[in-house]
Amino acid sequence: MLKFLPHYLRKRFRKKFVVIESDDWGLERAIEEESIDWAKRKYGEENFTRWTLDALETKEDLKLLYQVLSSYKDDAGAFPVITANFITHNIDYSNKESLSFLPLSKGFNFSENVHESYRRGIADGLMYPQLHGYSHYNISELNEYFKTEESREAFDNKFLTSRSTIRGNLAFLQGELSESNAESSLIRIAADEFEKTFGFRSKTIIPPTFILDKKLIDDIKASGVGLVQSSNRVTESNKQRYNFPFFRKYKGLVWSIRNARLDPCKGYDFYHEQCIESIDKAFANESPAIIDFHRVNFSGRFNPAYRDRTLAELDSLIRKILLRWPDVTFIHSQKLFELIWQQKTS
Repeated sequence: MLKFLPHYLRKRFRKKFVVIESDDWGLERAIEEESIDWAKRKYGEENFTRWTLDALETKEDLKLLYQVLSSYKDDAGAFPVITANFITHNIDYSNKESLSFLPLSKGFNFSENVHESYRRGIADGLMYPQLHGYSHYNISELNEYFKTEESREAFDNKFLTSRSTIRGNLAFLQGELSESNAESSLIRIAADEFEKTFGFRSKTIIPPTFILDKKLIDDIKASGVGLVQSSNRVTESNKQRYNFPFFRKYKGLVWSIRNARLDPCKGYDFYHEQCIESIDKAFANESPAIIDFHRVNFSGRFNPAYRDRTLAELDSLIRKILLRWPDVTFIHSQKLFELIWQQKTS
């Protein structure tokens, strides 16, 4: 019974809000095609997961995404907007001597500069950045791994974290916001870097890999964050789930949820029809419909065919949302936080 209390005690909304939250923006995994070719030889392509082919979003990815979003507007004239949750520091492949990181404001290891595409999306109301984390990884664990012979090979092939994307190894390096990570306080530096890059403080966060130990909540608050995304999926390192009332303030933070998902990957199978059903349930429960839509779904650098199929699903989803609920309002996660904080929803 206790597990249902956060739902029963939730804040209710009369208006129909749709939020699309997308994790892992700004995160580099494999840097180049040669990195993927090496991983095929090292691990076997049959052991790849979709995360192995995930990559930093390209200008083409963003152009195609923005084309879909800009094709639709709600009654207030607002486009569907992606809440883009950013990692602020990537592994620096120019330094072989020690594990170091390249801040988002300085660019990327890959030569294409996508910052202008970010700025255009923000200015046009199609994308709104928020904070995801520092590196996405448990840096204490990554530092230990960096000392191994295997890591030298992976680093030289510009895919240091490749093992963490391979079937059977997905828990490897997880836990940026866990007590086992001695560098967990770097989330404060991440928040500063986010502000340096985008010119404002992020008011929301989604903990990397949905892990947040309670002892680190104070670090989250000290970073200026006021809302935790997807709290219904967030756990502590010991897999203990949070039981805080949805959309209400507790321990100094608002605890939001995700209650719909667009993940049209084989084996995940969250297509737009299923997402529409979840949105319907959310509205019936007087909750915002908050859609989980990870960056991997439209990352086309190494898998353009999957990106194109996913964007077709996104197009169908938005079109059917507006047909079924013409009074819907598209907002981003920070706007949702502001509405809750100001208690203007009723």
